[in-house]
Amino acid sequence: MNEYINTKIHYIKNMKIKINDKEIELKQTIRSLLMYENIKGESYVPKSLNDILLYIYCVVVSSAKDYSLDYDAFIDWVDENPTELEKVVKFIQQTQENQNNIKKNKS
Repeated sequence: MNEYINTKIHYIKNMKIKINDKEIELKQTIRSLLMYENIKGESYVPKSLNDILLYIYCVVVSSAKDYSLDYDAFIDWVDENPTELEKVVKFIQQTQENQNNIKKNKS
């Protein structure tokens, strides 16, 4: 079982997207969660599309520290790239599932 988890984690470990000619390697880190909490004023518990998009924005911005992207420009990218957004959502879901599986295996 651990081999499967490690293989799956390796497979989705990183994902690259391109926004306005800038390639960004997405990483879900504590920084993205902290950014979400600072902006929203509460912990990340997705209840709406806005919550999900705001969290994805935080993942993107915290992954590209040397790149400035405001929320409106991000939403424009989302509107223009629905297929890419779908890939990002799947990446985030898979990463969170893997983290949950690791926690279950440790207990």
